[in-house]
Amino acid sequence: MFGDDADRENFFEAARLQAQRDFEKDKKNAQALVRWGGALLELAHYKSGRESTDMIKQAIVKLQQSLEIDPSRADAEWCLGNAFTSMGFLQDDKPSAQELFSRAALCFKKCSVQDPSNETYKKAIEMCEKAPEYYDEIQAHIQAQLMGDMAGGAAAAKAPPSPADFWYDVGGWVVLGAVLVGTMFLAKASAKAS
Repeated sequence: MFGDDADRENFFEAARLQAQRDFEKDKKNAQALVRWGGALLELAHYKSGRESTDMIKQAIVKLQQSLEIDPSRADAEWCLGNAFTSMGFLQDDKPSAQELFSRAALCFKKCSVQDPSNETYKKAIEMCEKAPEYYDEIQAHIQAQLMGDMAGGAAAAKAPPSPADFWYDVGGWVVLGAVLVGTMFLAKASAKAS
């Protein structure tokens, strides 16, 4: 389906623009908001730093708007949970990350209540329960990398990588995985609706 990162980014940018147009035509179109939020979440993978974080925040707003229109949309809850998880991994401190992981878990549990047989929702709950452990592992890796660079004299030759840079890389992969699964879920949901 995609040739390279540029093709994927162009695809999701086109999807974002189409969803935005669809919503502008019908301000009650919850599905358009879900597609818009999902595309923003995917596009965040191609950004770095504050731009990535801002895009995830925009996705959260769109997904919350969708749920205001139609609170029964499990796909919106699922994407919102992925957005909160992604934001959690981008936090510099564990309490902030944990708060976002808890919000994500709540979203995934709502999905599971709406569709208890959905394996994607069950897996999302399992992964969200492990998120604080993954956060700790990532933090330990960052610290080890920073200490190794300093001990090896590399710190004098170049600035050590910042923890934020590593978080954005991790967040990008988390977002990519979440959105790819979300895209498959949305395609399946759209096929059922047709």
